[in-house]
Amino acid sequence: MEYEKTINNYPNPWNFDNENVEMFSPDKSNKIEFYELFEIGMGAPLGGYCYWIDNNGNKIRLNHRFGGPPKWNSQGTEVALPFWTNKFWKGTVQQIIVLNIEKKELTRYKKVFDVLDLRTFTENEICGYDSPIYKKKSVKFDLKESKIAEKIKL
Repeated sequence: MEYEKTINNYPNPWNFDNENVEMFSPDKSNKIEFYELFEIGMGAPLGGYCYWIDNNGNKIRLNHRFGGPPKWNSQGTEVALPFWTNKFWKGTVQQIIVLNIEKKELTRYKKVFDVLDLRTFTENEICGYDSPIYKKKSVKFDLKESKIAEKIKL
């Protein structure tokens, strides 16, 4: 059953925690942490407060509507995060936000998804699934080709 395969893969949008290896950059110098996680809707994936802990131990709050788990690029210079937002006519959906560690900047992209399950982040491409339980679709998200909604300096 497709549902069981997706849900039993750990971590996933319904089940992740701060000690999971996915939270740390490849060199372990940076980390993403979540707090006060809640179900976005009954039976829906989790969302909550998200913090970036930099290589000096500084804890920087990113926002309160992030989902997980995050996906780091192989260099550990960027991390992709699902972000929950509300859209008129569509309801609660997700967008991709990329935290650039070196620039200390968040980039939110315009494209919307139902539920993101991010699996890889290589070069400028983020891959994974949208709606991993119902109507599962593969996602190949090209950062260079995608429209940006906003950039936020931290």
